[in-house]
Amino acid sequence: VALILLSSLAVVQFNVQSFALYAQYTSDVLRFSQPELGSSARFKGLGGAQTALGGDISSLSGNPAGLGFFTKSEFTFTPEFNNFKVGSEYLGSTQSDKNSKAGINQVGVVFYSPVNKPKGSDLNSGWVSLNFGVGYNKTNNFNSRISYGGKNSKSSMADYFADLAIASGGGDPATSTDALAAGSLEQMAYNTFLIEYDPAGYFPTTALNNTQQSVINRSGSQSEVNIGMAGNYENKLYLGLSLGLTNINYTSDLAFTESGNNLNYTGQPADFLNGTYTFGYNSIQETKGNGINAKLGLIYKPVNELRLGLSFVTPTWYSLTDNFSENLNASYRRANGSAVPEYTNPLSSYNSEYSLRTPYKVSGGAAYILGNSGLITADVEYVDYSSIHFSSNFPNEERRTNLDVANLYKGNFNYRAGLEFKVVDNFMLRGGYSFAGSPYKNLDFTTQAYSGGLGYRFDNYYVDVTYRHTKWDSTNSPYTISSSYPDYNFTGAGPTANLKNTADNVFLTFGVRF
Repeated sequence: VALILLSSLAVVQFNVQSFALYAQYTSDVLRFSQPELGSSARFKGLGGAQTALGGDISSLSGNPAGLGFFTKSEFTFTPEFNNFKVGSEYLGSTQSDKNSKAGINQVGVVFYSPVNKPKGSDLNSGWVSLNFGVGYNKTNNFNSRISYGGKNSKSSMADYFADLAIASGGGDPATSTDALAAGSLEQMAYNTFLIEYDPAGYFPTTALNNTQQSVINRSGSQSEVNIGMAGNYENKLYLGLSLGLTNINYTSDLAFTESGNNLNYTGQPADFLNGTYTFGYNSIQETKGNGINAKLGLIYKPVNELRLGLSFVTPTWYSLTDNFSENLNASYRRANGSAVPEYTNPLSSYNSEYSLRTPYKVSGGAAYILGNSGLITADVEYVDYSSIHFSSNFPNEERRTNLDVANLYKGNFNYRAGLEFKVVDNFMLRGGYSFAGSPYKNLDFTTQAYSGGLGYRFDNYYVDVTYRHTKWDSTNSPYTISSSYPDYNFTGAGPTANLKNTADNVFLTFGVRF
């Protein structure tokens, strides 16, 4: 769906097209509201269950109270290797695609600072230490390649263009120069003869049983720098807080092609009679911006072996900018197979700025330490995605997007659990599982992740490695047709690709204590 929030074009043009764009924002605000906890390979190997555990740089982005468990300063660095695969089913046809990328997942440092006490006093009474930390985490990886295609017997993307033109309320372009907004997608479609106008209104010039292909390349990431501190009170109670400075850098490059037979209709130009068509729609969306949040947490040890944790993450307040460009070109062949000169449009570019408030998060957890043999840890987290709030300078767009968020999304619980066992001296074996509930009211799009890892400690150094397999389902629609479209009973809301996504990740953490 085209992003058509305009800052450089007339407001009337925005009003003409705004109904076609809010679904894109509805999708994006959810995408940017689902960061994962930035963490080391160790905590990823434990399924991300860290609310009550502490003692890891990951506490900065999860429960900052965990910083209070450090008894030495520590530096960590975590590179990653990611392999993403997407299998699609579209109109009865299946395809698959994959891509790989390496990068830096985490880097950070914690400074241990014991509280100065008079000589001879009990070092474990009162406040024992006040530790500080700063760390960078990648919290979302947008890299993926999605491809799907098939034969469509119900609709054409030209139906979508005609739907836009009808909704714009424009008259006959042959008699009115401003019937369709300049630079709009519907005007591009009219200029390339993909839609026409008659006394009944706009209609597509494409016949059914066409061949469609869509390729989407997404790239970029979401990241966070956390600055935090935590105090240790009598080795029983740990309190912490951190400030998160977040960043989004997201790009989506869409290439959609369709080919088929021309629709024969009264008044059709002779070049198109019984001929064929091929058109390509291309769009590039770039979203960049920054945000801020805060995290508060505590961990309490009722007995030395048991740790209970609670953390609260405030909403993240983002200021985002979208840069969007799109183009539509078409070519035709006559009935005898000879080519008609290609019809092209100049590139249309739009810019928009908006604010986003993501949901708050509340997490509770417990960890049980099995002496020197290992540990068991588990978390539960609540996130209310219906509380996402979108703000822009266009009241209608703001109202529609927030209404869509309220109607589509809901609150859900996420669960994480992990085990760690010492196999031999200084050598650990880990396993973890996480389950994220569906953020949708009417779609069961859950996410599951399985992880396993190894850890080795020697002197003041350690190395951890984790493999994680994540799977989830999703959908993608190349276009959506409104229920007011004259042929809606036949076309329906538009075709949808069912996607099965998997991610295979390897994380390697190097750490040094000093």
